Amino acid sequence: MNQLKKIFIYLSEIIRLPVVDSNSKKVIGYTADVVATLREMYPRINALIVRKKMSSEKFYLAWNSVRELVENKAIFVSGLPGTPENKFSLSENEILLRETFWDKQIVDISGSKVVRVNDLHLLKENSNLWVAHMDVGFKGFLRRLGWLRLVEFVSRWLFSYEMKDKFMSWKYVQPITTSDKSLCLKIPHSKLAELHPADLADILLDLGTDERITIFAALDDSTAAKTFLELPLKIRLQIASALNHERFAHIINEMPMDEVTDLLPNFPKKTINLLFKLLPHEKVVQIKDLMGHSEHVAGSLMNIEFITVRHNLTAGDILNKIKTEHRKVESIYYLFVVDDSDSLIGVLTLKHLLLADPNMPVSQLMRKRVVKVRVDTDIKEVARVFYKYNFYIVPVTDKQNKIKGIITMKDALESIFPEMKEESEEKQ
Repeated sequence: MNQLKKIFIYLSEIIRLPVVDSNSKKVIGYTADVVATLREMYPRINALIVRKKMSSEKFYLAWNSVRELVENKAIFVSGLPGTPENKFSLSENEILLRETFWDKQIVDISGSKVVRVNDLHLLKENSNLWVAHMDVGFKGFLRRLGWLRLVEFVSRWLFSYEMKDKFMSWKYVQPITTSDKSLCLKIPHSKLAELHPADLADILLDLGTDERITIFAALDDSTAAKTFLELPLKIRLQIASALNHERFAHIINEMPMDEVTDLLPNFPKKTINLLFKLLPHEKVVQIKDLMGHSEHVAGSLMNIEFITVRHNLTAGDILNKIKTEHRKVESIYYLFVVDDSDSLIGVLTLKHLLLADPNMPVSQLMRKRVVKVRVDTDIKEVARVFYKYNFYIVPVTDKQNKIKGIITMKDALESIFPEMKEESEEKQ
Protein backbone atom coordinates (compact mmCIF):
# COMPACT_ATOMS: atom_id res chain seq x y z
CA MET A 1 0.00 0.00 0.00
CA ASN A 2 2.81 2.43 0.88
CA GLN A 3 4.53 1.57 -2.38
CA LEU A 4 1.39 2.52 -4.30
CA LYS A 5 1.32 5.90 -2.57
CA LYS A 6 4.84 6.57 -3.79
CA ILE A 7 3.94 5.68 -7.36
CA PHE A 8 0.48 7.27 -7.78
CA ILE A 9 -1.15 10.50 -6.69
CA TYR A 10 -4.63 11.90 -7.36
CA LEU A 11 -5.35 15.27 -8.91
CA SER A 12 -7.57 16.07 -5.93
CA GLU A 13 -4.46 15.74 -3.71
CA ILE A 14 -2.73 18.46 -5.72
CA ILE A 15 -5.57 20.96 -6.21
CA ARG A 16 -5.61 23.61 -3.45
CA LEU A 17 -2.21 22.40 -2.20
CA PRO A 18 -0.02 25.29 -0.89
CA VAL A 19 2.69 26.40 -3.31
CA VAL A 20 5.82 27.32 -1.35
CA ASP A 21 8.90 29.28 -2.44
CA SER A 22 11.72 26.79 -1.77
CA ASN A 23 14.11 29.62 -0.96
CA SER A 24 12.07 31.81 1.40
CA LYS A 25 9.79 28.96 2.59
CA LYS A 26 6.82 31.32 2.24
CA VAL A 27 3.45 30.27 0.84
CA ILE A 28 2.97 32.20 -2.40
CA GLY A 29 -0.36 30.68 -3.41
CA TYR A 30 -2.40 27.55 -3.95
CA THR A 31 -2.77 25.16 -6.90
CA ALA A 32 -5.87 26.10 -8.91
CA ASP A 33 -5.32 23.71 -11.82
CA VAL A 34 -2.72 21.57 -13.57
CA VAL A 35 -1.65 21.83 -17.21
CA ALA A 36 -0.88 18.69 -19.24
CA THR A 37 0.45 18.25 -22.77
CA LEU A 38 -1.12 15.76 -25.17
CA ARG A 39 1.95 15.30 -27.37
CA GLU A 40 2.66 11.84 -25.96
CA MET A 41 0.54 8.67 -25.52
CA TYR A 42 -0.21 9.59 -21.90
CA PRO A 43 -0.58 13.28 -20.98
CA ARG A 44 2.43 14.65 -19.08
CA ILE A 45 2.07 17.44 -16.51
CA ASN A 46 4.04 20.47 -17.68
CA ALA A 47 2.77 23.39 -15.59
CA LEU A 48 0.76 24.55 -12.59
CA ILE A 49 -1.89 27.25 -12.50
CA VAL A 50 -1.34 28.96 -9.15
CA ARG A 51 -3.77 31.30 -7.42
CA LYS A 52 -1.88 33.93 -5.46
CA LYS A 53 -2.24 34.00 -1.69
CA MET A 54 -4.95 36.40 -0.50
CA SER A 55 -5.86 37.20 -4.13
CA SER A 56 -7.94 35.96 -7.05
CA GLU A 57 -5.05 36.49 -9.48
CA LYS A 58 -3.48 33.44 -11.07
CA PHE A 59 -0.20 32.72 -12.81
CA TYR A 60 1.31 29.97 -14.97
CA LEU A 61 4.32 28.17 -13.50
CA ALA A 62 6.25 25.66 -15.62
CA TRP A 63 6.60 22.18 -14.07
CA ASN A 64 10.40 22.37 -14.23
CA SER A 65 10.12 24.99 -11.48
CA VAL A 66 8.82 22.31 -9.08
CA ARG A 67 11.54 21.16 -6.69
CA GLU A 68 9.50 18.82 -4.50
CA LEU A 69 5.91 17.60 -4.18
CA VAL A 70 5.10 16.56 -0.63
CA GLU A 71 1.76 14.75 -0.57
CA ASN A 72 -1.00 16.45 1.42
CA LYS A 73 1.45 19.20 2.50
CA ALA A 74 2.89 21.46 -0.19
CA ILE A 75 4.54 21.91 -3.57
CA PHE A 76 7.97 23.54 -3.28
CA VAL A 77 8.97 25.64 -6.29
CA SER A 78 11.67 28.01 -7.51
CA GLY A 79 12.13 30.26 -10.50
CA LEU A 80 9.45 32.73 -9.43
CA PRO A 81 7.58 34.74 -10.55
CA GLY A 82 5.52 32.82 -13.07
CA THR A 83 3.68 34.20 -16.09
CA PRO A 84 0.58 36.25 -15.09
CA GLU A 85 -2.82 34.82 -16.10
CA ASN A 86 -3.55 37.64 -18.55
CA LYS A 87 -0.25 37.07 -20.38
CA PHE A 88 -0.24 33.34 -21.04
CA SER A 89 -2.38 31.08 -23.23
CA LEU A 90 -2.39 27.32 -23.56
CA SER A 91 -0.88 25.83 -26.69
CA GLU A 92 -2.96 23.68 -29.07
CA ASN A 93 -1.75 20.50 -27.33
CA GLU A 94 -2.24 21.65 -23.74
CA ILE A 95 -5.27 21.13 -21.50
CA LEU A 96 -6.29 22.13 -17.98
CA LEU A 97 -6.92 18.85 -16.18
CA ARG A 98 -9.32 20.06 -13.51
CA GLU A 99 -11.35 22.27 -15.82
CA THR A 100 -11.42 19.70 -18.62
CA PHE A 101 -12.18 16.49 -16.76
CA TRP A 102 -13.68 16.95 -13.31
CA ASP A 103 -17.42 16.26 -13.40
CA LYS A 104 -17.36 15.74 -17.17
CA GLN A 105 -19.06 12.77 -18.83
CA ILE A 106 -17.21 10.07 -20.73
CA VAL A 107 -18.24 6.82 -22.38
CA ASP A 108 -17.58 3.54 -20.58
CA ILE A 109 -17.07 1.23 -23.56
CA SER A 110 -17.28 -1.95 -21.47
CA GLY A 111 -20.62 -1.05 -19.91
CA SER A 112 -22.05 0.84 -22.89
CA LYS A 113 -22.95 3.75 -20.64
CA VAL A 114 -21.96 7.27 -19.72
CA VAL A 115 -20.03 7.86 -16.50
CA ARG A 116 -18.72 10.95 -14.70
CA VAL A 117 -15.07 11.71 -14.05
CA ASN A 118 -14.67 12.31 -10.32
CA ASP A 119 -10.87 12.44 -10.14
CA LEU A 120 -7.69 11.74 -12.10
CA HIS A 121 -5.11 9.10 -11.21
CA LEU A 122 -1.57 10.35 -11.88
CA LEU A 123 1.59 8.26 -12.24
CA LYS A 124 4.78 9.57 -10.61
CA GLU A 125 8.00 8.89 -12.47
CA ASN A 126 10.99 10.63 -10.88
CA SER A 127 10.10 14.32 -11.17
CA ASN A 128 7.43 13.75 -13.84
CA LEU A 129 3.69 13.20 -13.50
CA TRP A 130 1.58 11.44 -16.12
CA VAL A 131 -2.21 11.02 -16.42
CA ALA A 132 -2.81 7.27 -16.13
CA HIS A 133 -6.50 6.77 -15.34
CA MET A 134 -9.88 8.46 -15.06
CA ASP A 135 -11.41 7.80 -11.64
CA VAL A 136 -15.12 7.24 -12.33
CA GLY A 137 -15.96 5.57 -9.02
CA PHE A 138 -17.70 6.74 -5.86
CA LYS A 139 -14.37 6.76 -4.03
CA GLY A 140 -13.14 9.54 -6.29
CA PHE A 141 -16.19 11.63 -5.45
CA LEU A 142 -15.71 11.08 -1.70
CA ARG A 143 -11.98 11.86 -1.96
CA ARG A 144 -12.70 15.25 -3.46
CA LEU A 145 -15.18 16.03 -0.69
CA GLY A 146 -12.62 14.99 1.93
CA TRP A 147 -14.93 12.27 3.28
CA LEU A 148 -13.16 9.18 1.95
CA ARG A 149 -11.34 8.09 5.11
CA LEU A 150 -14.43 8.51 7.30
CA VAL A 151 -16.78 6.68 4.89
CA GLU A 152 -14.25 3.85 4.35
CA PHE A 153 -13.85 3.44 8.13
CA VAL A 154 -17.62 3.32 8.69
CA SER A 155 -18.24 0.88 5.82
CA ARG A 156 -15.53 -1.49 7.07
CA TRP A 157 -16.59 -1.23 10.73
CA LEU A 158 -20.36 -1.51 10.29
CA PHE A 159 -20.72 -3.57 7.12
CA SER A 160 -17.33 -5.26 6.61
CA TYR A 161 -17.40 -3.71 3.16
CA GLU A 162 -14.26 -2.66 1.34
CA MET A 163 -14.84 0.15 -1.15
CA LYS A 164 -13.13 -0.40 -4.50
CA ASP A 165 -11.62 2.00 -7.00
CA LYS A 166 -13.17 2.24 -10.45
CA PHE A 167 -10.73 3.42 -13.08
CA MET A 168 -10.76 3.85 -16.85
CA SER A 169 -7.39 3.82 -18.53
CA TRP A 170 -6.40 6.97 -20.41
CA LYS A 171 -5.81 4.88 -23.55
CA TYR A 172 -9.58 4.38 -23.82
CA VAL A 173 -10.29 8.10 -23.48
CA GLN A 174 -9.45 10.50 -26.27
CA PRO A 175 -10.03 14.26 -26.15
CA ILE A 176 -11.22 16.01 -29.29
CA THR A 177 -11.40 19.75 -29.87
CA THR A 178 -14.75 21.01 -31.10
CA SER A 179 -15.38 24.09 -33.20
CA ASP A 180 -15.88 26.25 -30.12
CA LYS A 181 -12.48 25.17 -28.73
CA SER A 182 -14.05 23.38 -25.78
CA LEU A 183 -12.91 19.85 -25.07
CA CYS A 184 -15.14 16.81 -25.06
CA LEU A 185 -14.34 13.16 -24.52
CA LYS A 186 -15.00 10.13 -26.64
CA ILE A 187 -13.92 6.55 -27.10
CA PRO A 188 -11.80 6.10 -30.24
CA HIS A 189 -13.89 5.58 -33.40
CA SER A 190 -13.01 1.91 -33.76
CA LYS A 191 -14.27 1.20 -30.23
CA LEU A 192 -17.51 3.09 -30.78
CA ALA A 193 -18.15 1.14 -33.96
CA GLU A 194 -17.93 -2.12 -31.98
CA LEU A 195 -21.02 -1.20 -29.95
CA HIS A 196 -24.50 -2.20 -31.04
CA PRO A 197 -26.38 0.82 -32.47
CA ALA A 198 -28.99 0.47 -29.70
CA ASP A 199 -26.23 0.73 -27.06
CA LEU A 200 -24.74 3.71 -28.85
CA ALA A 201 -28.16 5.36 -28.88
CA ASP A 202 -28.50 4.79 -25.11
CA ILE A 203 -25.11 6.44 -24.60
CA LEU A 204 -26.07 9.45 -26.73
CA LEU A 205 -29.32 9.86 -24.78
CA ASP A 206 -27.36 10.02 -21.52
CA LEU A 207 -25.08 12.78 -22.82
CA GLY A 208 -25.69 16.51 -22.93
CA THR A 209 -26.66 18.09 -26.25
CA ASP A 210 -23.18 19.33 -27.19
CA GLU A 211 -21.43 16.06 -26.25
CA ARG A 212 -24.13 14.04 -28.04
CA ILE A 213 -23.67 15.92 -31.29
CA THR A 214 -19.86 15.85 -31.04
CA ILE A 215 -19.73 12.07 -30.60
CA PHE A 216 -22.37 11.45 -33.28
CA ALA A 217 -20.41 13.59 -35.72
CA ALA A 218 -17.36 11.37 -35.12
CA LEU A 219 -19.14 8.17 -36.24
CA ASP A 220 -18.69 6.80 -39.75
CA ASP A 221 -21.72 7.18 -42.03
CA SER A 222 -22.91 3.56 -41.73
CA THR A 223 -22.68 3.47 -37.92
CA ALA A 224 -24.24 6.93 -37.68
CA ALA A 225 -27.21 5.86 -39.81
CA LYS A 226 -27.88 2.71 -37.77
CA THR A 227 -27.56 4.62 -34.49
CA PHE A 228 -29.74 7.45 -35.81
CA LEU A 229 -32.60 5.01 -36.37
CA GLU A 230 -32.46 3.90 -32.72
CA LEU A 231 -33.00 7.43 -31.40
CA PRO A 232 -36.34 9.09 -30.60
CA LEU A 233 -37.63 11.40 -33.33
CA LYS A 234 -37.02 14.61 -31.36
CA ILE A 235 -33.36 13.66 -30.84
CA ARG A 236 -33.00 12.72 -34.52
CA LEU A 237 -34.28 16.15 -35.51
CA GLN A 238 -31.96 17.84 -33.04
CA ILE A 239 -28.90 16.01 -34.38
CA ALA A 240 -29.93 16.51 -38.01
CA SER A 241 -30.30 20.26 -37.52
CA ALA A 242 -26.79 20.42 -36.02
CA LEU A 243 -25.10 18.54 -38.89
CA ASN A 244 -24.20 20.24 -42.14
CA HIS A 245 -26.40 19.24 -45.07
CA GLU A 246 -23.66 17.28 -46.83
CA ARG A 247 -23.00 15.04 -43.80
CA PHE A 248 -26.71 14.54 -43.20
CA ALA A 249 -27.16 13.55 -46.86
CA HIS A 250 -24.44 10.91 -46.45
CA ILE A 251 -26.28 9.48 -43.44
CA ILE A 252 -29.62 9.49 -45.27
CA ASN A 253 -27.97 7.63 -48.13
CA GLU A 254 -27.17 4.79 -45.67
CA MET A 255 -30.69 4.58 -44.24
CA PRO A 256 -33.51 2.25 -45.40
CA MET A 257 -35.80 4.03 -47.83
CA ASP A 258 -38.94 3.63 -45.71
CA GLU A 259 -37.17 5.30 -42.77
CA VAL A 260 -36.07 8.16 -45.03
CA THR A 261 -39.59 8.80 -46.26
CA ASP A 262 -40.88 8.79 -42.66
CA LEU A 263 -38.21 11.26 -41.57
CA LEU A 264 -38.06 13.86 -44.35
CA PRO A 265 -41.61 15.26 -43.95
CA ASN A 266 -40.49 16.58 -40.54
CA PHE A 267 -38.14 19.07 -42.25
CA PRO A 268 -38.89 22.33 -44.06
CA LYS A 269 -39.30 22.06 -47.83
CA LYS A 270 -36.15 24.15 -48.33
CA THR A 271 -34.07 21.64 -46.34
CA ILE A 272 -35.53 18.68 -48.24
CA ASN A 273 -34.69 20.32 -51.57
CA LEU A 274 -31.11 20.97 -50.43
CA LEU A 275 -30.75 17.33 -49.41
CA PHE A 276 -32.14 16.18 -52.75
CA LYS A 277 -29.38 18.11 -54.52
CA LEU A 278 -26.76 16.25 -52.48
CA LEU A 279 -28.22 12.75 -52.82
CA PRO A 280 -27.75 10.46 -55.86
CA HIS A 281 -30.39 11.16 -58.53
CA GLU A 282 -31.65 7.56 -58.45
CA LYS A 283 -32.17 7.79 -54.69
CA VAL A 284 -34.09 11.06 -55.01
CA VAL A 285 -36.42 9.52 -57.61
CA GLN A 286 -37.11 6.59 -55.30
CA ILE A 287 -37.76 8.86 -52.31
CA LYS A 288 -40.17 11.06 -54.25
CA ASP A 289 -41.99 7.99 -55.56
CA LEU A 290 -42.45 6.59 -52.03
CA MET A 291 -43.46 9.95 -50.59
CA GLY A 292 -46.14 10.16 -53.28
CA HIS A 293 -48.08 7.23 -51.80
CA SER A 294 -50.91 7.84 -49.39
CA GLU A 295 -49.88 7.20 -45.80
CA HIS A 296 -52.78 4.74 -45.52
CA VAL A 297 -51.54 2.23 -48.10
CA ALA A 298 -48.76 -0.36 -48.26
CA GLY A 299 -46.68 1.74 -50.66
CA SER A 300 -46.04 4.31 -47.90
CA LEU A 301 -44.54 1.63 -45.62
CA MET A 302 -42.43 -0.38 -48.02
CA ASN A 303 -38.66 -0.47 -48.22
CA ILE A 304 -37.36 -0.75 -51.78
CA GLU A 305 -34.00 -2.24 -50.79
CA PHE A 306 -34.29 -6.03 -51.09
CA ILE A 307 -32.78 -8.93 -53.03
CA THR A 308 -34.43 -10.59 -56.02
CA VAL A 309 -33.00 -13.64 -57.78
CA ARG A 310 -33.65 -15.19 -61.18
CA HIS A 311 -35.46 -18.52 -61.31
CA ASN A 312 -32.66 -20.14 -63.35
CA LEU A 313 -29.85 -19.48 -60.84
CA THR A 314 -28.41 -22.16 -58.55
CA ALA A 315 -28.14 -22.05 -54.77
CA GLY A 316 -24.40 -21.38 -55.11
CA ASP A 317 -25.02 -18.48 -57.51
CA ILE A 318 -27.44 -16.90 -55.06
CA LEU A 319 -25.07 -17.19 -52.10
CA ASN A 320 -22.45 -15.31 -54.12
CA LYS A 321 -25.06 -12.67 -54.95
CA ILE A 322 -25.89 -12.25 -51.26
CA LYS A 323 -22.20 -11.74 -50.41
CA THR A 324 -22.09 -8.93 -52.95
CA GLU A 325 -25.39 -7.20 -52.16
CA HIS A 326 -26.09 -7.84 -48.46
CA ARG A 327 -24.93 -4.39 -47.34
CA LYS A 328 -27.44 -2.67 -49.61
CA VAL A 329 -30.58 -4.32 -48.22
CA GLU A 330 -32.54 -4.35 -44.97
CA SER A 331 -32.88 -8.14 -44.73
CA ILE A 332 -31.36 -11.15 -46.47
CA TYR A 333 -33.45 -13.77 -44.70
CA TYR A 334 -36.14 -13.76 -47.41
CA LEU A 335 -35.14 -13.91 -51.09
CA PHE A 336 -37.72 -13.25 -53.79
CA VAL A 337 -37.60 -15.19 -57.07
CA VAL A 338 -38.59 -13.52 -60.35
CA ASP A 339 -39.01 -14.86 -63.88
CA ASP A 340 -37.58 -13.42 -67.11
CA SER A 341 -40.23 -10.67 -67.14
CA ASP A 342 -39.44 -9.71 -63.49
CA SER A 343 -42.75 -11.05 -62.18
CA LEU A 344 -42.70 -12.48 -58.66
CA ILE A 345 -43.00 -16.28 -58.84
CA GLY A 346 -41.53 -17.57 -55.57
CA VAL A 347 -39.78 -17.02 -52.27
CA LEU A 348 -37.12 -18.88 -50.31
CA THR A 349 -35.37 -18.37 -47.01
CA LEU A 350 -31.67 -18.11 -46.31
CA LYS A 351 -31.95 -21.21 -44.14
CA HIS A 352 -33.18 -23.33 -47.05
CA LEU A 353 -30.48 -21.89 -49.26
CA LEU A 354 -27.66 -22.74 -46.84
CA LEU A 355 -28.87 -26.33 -46.46
CA ALA A 356 -29.28 -26.91 -50.22
CA ASP A 357 -26.85 -28.45 -52.69
CA PRO A 358 -24.96 -25.51 -54.29
CA ASN A 359 -25.83 -26.84 -57.78
CA MET A 360 -29.58 -27.11 -57.16
CA PRO A 361 -31.68 -24.63 -59.22
CA VAL A 362 -33.62 -22.11 -57.19
CA SER A 363 -36.81 -23.14 -59.00
CA GLN A 364 -36.64 -26.45 -57.09
CA LEU A 365 -35.99 -24.74 -53.73
CA MET A 366 -38.48 -21.90 -53.78
CA ARG A 367 -41.99 -21.86 -52.35
CA LYS A 368 -44.29 -20.98 -55.24
CA ARG A 369 -47.23 -19.74 -53.20
CA VAL A 370 -46.16 -16.26 -52.12
CA VAL A 371 -48.10 -14.26 -49.56
CA LYS A 372 -47.98 -10.67 -50.77
CA VAL A 373 -49.81 -7.34 -50.73
CA ARG A 374 -50.33 -4.72 -53.43
CA VAL A 375 -48.90 -1.20 -53.39
CA ASP A 376 -52.40 0.20 -52.83
CA THR A 377 -53.41 -2.30 -50.12
CA ASP A 378 -54.77 -0.58 -47.02
CA ILE A 379 -52.33 -0.70 -44.09
CA LYS A 380 -54.95 -2.37 -41.89
CA GLU A 381 -55.13 -5.24 -44.36
CA VAL A 382 -51.32 -5.38 -44.38
CA ALA A 383 -51.34 -5.77 -40.58
CA ARG A 384 -53.97 -8.52 -40.89
CA VAL A 385 -51.69 -10.43 -43.29
CA PHE A 386 -48.84 -10.30 -40.79
CA TYR A 387 -51.13 -11.44 -37.99
CA LYS A 388 -52.52 -14.35 -40.03
CA TYR A 389 -49.27 -15.73 -41.45
CA ASN A 390 -46.79 -14.62 -38.74
CA PHE A 391 -44.19 -13.59 -41.31
CA TYR A 392 -41.39 -11.16 -40.56
CA ILE A 393 -41.43 -9.65 -44.07
CA VAL A 394 -44.11 -9.44 -46.77
CA PRO A 395 -43.39 -8.39 -50.40
CA VAL A 396 -45.30 -5.56 -52.10
CA THR A 397 -46.22 -5.87 -55.79
CA ASP A 398 -47.89 -3.73 -58.44
CA LYS A 399 -50.77 -4.69 -60.74
CA GLN A 400 -48.38 -6.56 -63.07
CA ASN A 401 -47.07 -8.65 -60.15
CA LYS A 402 -43.70 -6.87 -60.25
CA ILE A 403 -42.16 -6.65 -56.78
CA LYS A 404 -41.83 -3.01 -55.72
CA GLY A 405 -40.73 -3.34 -52.11
CA ILE A 406 -40.99 -5.16 -48.81
CA ILE A 407 -42.72 -4.37 -45.50
CA THR A 408 -41.50 -5.56 -42.11
CA MET A 409 -43.80 -6.57 -39.29
CA LYS A 410 -42.38 -3.74 -37.14
CA ASP A 411 -43.28 -1.09 -39.73
CA ALA A 412 -46.76 -2.53 -40.20
CA LEU A 413 -47.51 -2.57 -36.47
CA GLU A 414 -46.17 0.96 -35.93
CA SER A 415 -48.37 2.25 -38.75
CA ILE A 416 -51.50 0.77 -37.19
CA PHE A 417 -50.57 1.53 -33.59
CA PRO A 418 -48.42 4.73 -33.72
CA GLU A 419 -48.77 5.00 -29.95
CA MET A 420 -46.44 1.97 -29.66
CA LYS A 421 -43.59 3.96 -31.20
CA GLU A 422 -44.47 7.08 -29.23
CA GLU A 423 -44.48 5.17 -25.93
CA SER A 424 -41.18 3.54 -26.79
CA GLU A 425 -39.60 6.91 -27.50
CA GLU A 426 -41.01 8.43 -24.30
CA LYS A 427 -39.43 5.61 -22.26
CA GLN A 428 -36.08 6.39 -23.87
